[in-house]
Parts: sequence; structure tokens; C-alpha cells
Amino acid sequence: MIRGLYTSAMGMIVQERRQANVSQNLSNVETNSYKQQQILAAASHRMNVLNRASTPGRHLTGIGSMETGTSVDGTYTDDRQGILQETKNPLDFAIDGDGFFAVRLPDGQTAYTRDGSFQLDAGGQLITGQGYPVLGADGQGILLGTEDVTVDARGGITMPDGRSASLAVVSFADPQGLNRLGDSLYTAGGPVVPGEAYELKQGFLEGSNVDSLTELVRMIEISRNFESNQKVAQAMDETLGKAVNEIGKL
Repeated sequence: MIRGLYTSAMGMIVQERRQANVSQNLSNVETNSYKQQQILAAASHRMNVLNRASTPGRHLTGIGSMETGTSVDGTYTDDRQGILQETKNPLDFAIDGDGFFAVRLPDGQTAYTRDGSFQLDAGGQLITGQGYPVLGADGQGILLGTEDVTVDARGGITMPDGRSASLAVVSFADPQGLNRLGDSLYTAGGPVVPGEAYELKQGFLEGSNVDSLTELVRMIEISRNFESNQKVAQAMDETLGKAVNEIGKL
């Protein structure tokens, strides 16, 4: 009986985490290049099931095992591409395919993003919306000085005065190994290699890949699962109360 209370409580904790995750997905429906996450749950708290043998001595023998609860096992990032939306802004870039832009964080660390909503700082350098320098193929910042630029499908930048540069577009063997920082930024969790299977589109931005209808349905499912676990816990609590207050009188 007590074990059943623990099982119900663990189920409610998992549903609470799932609800927080769905809320985060829904709050980023309009965030450029946001990739929705899902909570992975797994059976836990395994215990051996024993049976007393009918043979002389009646020794306990193992007949298998069972899980008495569930817990959060990790998160999964849905890395499917969002819809590309045309903005006609010359400093908006979308990666159609596999790849990430590279940016330099204030602490000198390199981060990666698919959000190509760039702009120029006071010195004419290409930066992200958060003010981080966008890196070129040479690992350095990109000095444009003007928004009047042309960018080809591989990230090559041509400026009116004849100067040229190239956006760094990189890829990862295992995108699930990326570490999420927020603001659609990631740090590498494995080897970084030059991007190959992509086409860069100037004047476009990648939208979020969150399906709001699916997330709302998932929210209803989570609410019902939480309520079911709650009712089980309440029923067990009432049964324990009767055992203490009524059976204890005999």
C-alpha cells in the first residue's frame, strides 16, 4: 500500500515535468528556429519478485522482476526544420537543410544557432539579435559595414566595394548531443564539422517547429494522467486511514 503511494507520487512528478516542458514549447511558438523538446520517461525502482517453493525447505526463489515507479529519463530535441518564412531583410538568413551558424559568446566560447536574424553593430560588424558576433569560415567576426550585401547558397558574402567574406555553417554527427543554452543557442557536445547538405537563403528566417495544436492535446493528456495518479493516491490514503482508525480498534 505504501509502495502504491510512492508509485502514484512519482507518476505525478513526471507529469509535472512534462507539463512544464509543454508550456516551454508553447511559449516559443513564435521563436525563430526554436526546436521543441520532449520529456523521456522510463520505468524505475525495479524490485525482484520472489516465490516460496513448494519443495521441502520452502526456499524463496526468484521468478522475475517488476518496476514500481517511473521517472524522467532525459529529454529529446525534435531537430526537424521549421517553416522558412520570407522577410526580404538582407541580413536575415535561413539554413535550408543541415547546419548551424557559429557565434562568439562574451566569454570567448563558440555557440551555434539556426536563428539567422542578424544585424550590424555600431562598427558595422555582423551580430546576432543578442549582440554576439557572427563568425566567418575563418573563425573571425565578419565586418560588413553595410546591409547592401549579396549572399549565395553556400554562405559566400559579396559587398558593393568588392570585398568578400563567408559565413561559417557547421554540422554535428549527433545533434542530440548539443547543449541548449536558451535563445536558440547551443554549445557543441561532440565533434564540429563543416556543413555539407544545406542551402543558405537570404531574406528568409526559419520558424519554430512547434505544432501548437499537438502541444495543446498533449497538455490535456498530461492533465488527465496527473488527475488519475492523484485519485489513486487519494484512494490509498483513505484506505490507510481506515486501516489505522477502524481495524486498529479490533
